[in-house]
Amino acid sequence: MARAYIDNVVFEITEACNQCCRFCYNYWRDGNAPIPAPDPALARKTLKKLLSQASVGNLSLSGGEPLLLPNVHDLVLHARFKGCKVNILTNGTLLDEDALHNFISLGVGAIQIPLLSSDAAIHETLTGLPGSWGKAFDALKRTGKTGIGAAVLVITRVNAPYVTATLSLIRDCGIRTVMVNRFNIGGNGIRNLRELVPDRIMLEEAFAGVEAFAVANPEMRFVSGVCTPLCLMDTEKYPHISFTRCTTELSGRPLTVNYSGDVRFCNHSPRVLGNIYSRDIGDILGDPRIKEYYAAVPEECGKCPSFQRCGGGCRAASEQVYGSFAVKDPICREISSLHEGDGGDADAEVRQQGLYDL
Repeated sequence: MARAYIDNVVFEITEACNQCCRFCYNYWRDGNAPIPAPDPALARKTLKKLLSQASVGNLSLSGGEPLLLPNVHDLVLHARFKGCKVNILTNGTLLDEDALHNFISLGVGAIQIPLLSSDAAIHETLTGLPGSWGKAFDALKRTGKTGIGAAVLVITRVNAPYVTATLSLIRDCGIRTVMVNRFNIGGNGIRNLRELVPDRIMLEEAFAGVEAFAVANPEMRFVSGVCTPLCLMDTEKYPHISFTRCTTELSGRPLTVNYSGDVRFCNHSPRVLGNIYSRDIGDILGDPRIKEYYAAVPEECGKCPSFQRCGGGCRAASEQVYGSFAVKDPICREISSLHEGDGGDADAEVRQQGLYDL
């Protein structure tokens, strides 16, 4: 059998994390089960298994917090030896000089670090870890000097007013690529929903601030990596921000594989499509039942002329909140609830079904 080619894989090498971000979308951060400690031997074994079944163009090491894994540099070395471009998705708090030097020596392409506010107290309110702002800021400065740093800014109700000041700080670190994502519902974020969801005006003003900053700083690149429903926000107002749309073509999207071999649609989705220890990843991606599942169109989006542009938003979030991919992104309901002064009644049916607890 010919090996599958996958352009992008997010490899979750551990579920453990030294932070407890209030907005974290990891589905296992729902408070229902203890989080296992890192398993370096299993992560190494699974990476070898994955790369024996598929040729991977870009491999992003993620978690949890990937730098909690003792042999993370060994994983990078193996992936690079197999021809992968490697990126590291880290909160930056454990990225010391030695770790950074090793990543550079191994040819890591990018190290992505969140800086959530120019105000340390706000950043640490969102991360749940005292001292995390200073460590993340220092890590951004070090990676900015090397040219491989990238920043992440997650826009929530808490930090939206500080977007421009935060971007200025990121720029001054020497960072030239910034991922600016709206808050995406899932994991720990479900439990902190009312605190984190911005209203429609706040969200539009935040992205208008990013747009104005992008115009004033043409040497920088801004990407929004969370699918945004166009009925929520017209992304054409912000031409200097690249808004992504998730394709449902499995071989052409950023698939997620975790350290135990589970394959998922993305790192936001809780749905396991198969496991590479029991089935070749090429067979999993070619399964017609899986393709049929992801071909679903939300009823409320069926006649919308913009559906092909936004895909109904992040429907992996719908899987977490509603248990179904065939429902429009829950951010629409939540922001509409705030906009209408509903106070949460729009979520009564979902709460009664036990899909999340506010």
